[in-house]
Amino acid sequence: MPFLALPKNESLLRFEDGQVTLHYLVSTPAHPTFVYAQTHAPLLAASLLPVSPRTPLSCAAPAASRDAVQLDPRYPVMLFLPSECFSVAHLFSAQLADAVLSSHFNLVAVDPRGHGLTRDVPIQPAAGRKYDLDIKAGDCLDFTRLLLGGETWAAGMHILACSMSGLVAARMAAQWPGAFTSVMVTSPILERESEFMVESFQGIKELLEESWHSLHDPAPTAAQLRPASLDRSSPVKLPGEVVQGFTFRWAGTEPIPAHIASYLSRTWLERLVRDWWFDLYWLRAPMSPAARERITCDVLVVEGDRDLPYDRNVAQDVADLFPCARSTRVVTVDRAPFLLSVKRPDELTRVVCAFLGVEREGKEAQRVGCVQEGMLEGLEMEERFELVKVYAPDLVADSDDDEDTDEEDDDDDDDDEEEEVDIRGNTSPTQYRLKLHAAPSTSSAATTTRTKRTGSNSSAAANNHFSAAMFHDAAASGDAHAGGPLVRTLHETHL
Repeated sequence: MPFLALPKNESLLRFEDGQVTLHYLVSTPAHPTFVYAQTHAPLLAASLLPVSPRTPLSCAAPAASRDAVQLDPRYPVMLFLPSECFSVAHLFSAQLADAVLSSHFNLVAVDPRGHGLTRDVPIQPAAGRKYDLDIKAGDCLDFTRLLLGGETWAAGMHILACSMSGLVAARMAAQWPGAFTSVMVTSPILERESEFMVESFQGIKELLEESWHSLHDPAPTAAQLRPASLDRSSPVKLPGEVVQGFTFRWAGTEPIPAHIASYLSRTWLERLVRDWWFDLYWLRAPMSPAARERITCDVLVVEGDRDLPYDRNVAQDVADLFPCARSTRVVTVDRAPFLLSVKRPDELTRVVCAFLGVEREGKEAQRVGCVQEGMLEGLEMEERFELVKVYAPDLVADSDDDEDTDEEDDDDDDDDEEEEVDIRGNTSPTQYRLKLHAAPSTSSAATTTRTKRTGSNSSAAANNHFSAAMFHDAAASGDAHAGGPLVRTLHETHL
């Protein structure tokens, strides 16, 4: 899928043409990208491997297609907006891959600045303002205008937004009155935070800044100049209380899926420490009454009822921001935590379909066999890996599958009583292995083929693609001959 470059606009902190390039994925009823990714995740995983004696030609990575999936004018558009720097495909994986929604809508999953596969906000010291909700809304509107070729879509447009992006969706609807058929907000947050909340997160920001500076500021020593793979003795740690606080905010006492929890260790230090993140999320300015009155579409707000970030339910407060909405509906999902799209995906999908008047009963699963080849060619390698993490987490090896686990454990600080999370993702080779023995294969070989991925500095990389090095990992396999497991090291730019 392509990256869409937004035009220069200094008021929106875009100082050069193409400086802000948003990543997105599109699914149409004839080209259900996410349904395919869910049903064929092992094939996507296998496609990351090169042609080799142990990899059938059918699983070899094809040349990437540069053609974008075209929206189908017969169907409405549903635009998905993520929150908290997550990839939209991660937060809304179930809704994007839902067979019913995929057969009724053009699904557009866009990663705004600093989210998912899209690069961070350019830092301009003399900008005169910081990245805020209005700028984020302006980005999303310009993206929509470029994608649609205008500001309207004859079949209708809907927005499904998570958390803070619900406030972005409201600003979009206010700026384009009448363009959107509905705005749907899940896991809502208040338009303005209390003074106590702002002060609390200011403390977390200071902890993140301290960790960030400890990683980047000191002058390099001889030890620091050594390859990161040779020195694991001084990992920078993210305080465990910060990790626990945010995971509780999302899921309460319930576990967080691996593809969500991984962001804590590999993206937060580099992305969330920025001033723009703090200002965007916690020093929010309210919309003017005149702007709120311009929102005349249907509005849905959905939230859980326990372990919320506030001491009460706030969905009605958010719905009340739209006094001139054509209709408003507030739904509370029983016994559910904050992050509904991840922790209660089926319930959220049912609520969304009911709100949109889409019948779910008796619908057959969408068939994607006839378009498999085209879909595979249309996905870049980094997109495939992200989708594999979401739709086939069992193919992504956990720490028990990593041969280096024992060595890393020996380097842990035994004197540190609180839990800490390694945040070395952009400076040392944090490894992610794929267990591809379950991938489709015409070979009877029993060898487990794995993919090893390491993060690289996103700000230093000019492209958004993988570079790869092929070798036999003799040390991991215990033997040095060519029969050892084939390993591919993927250097990515977005984490």
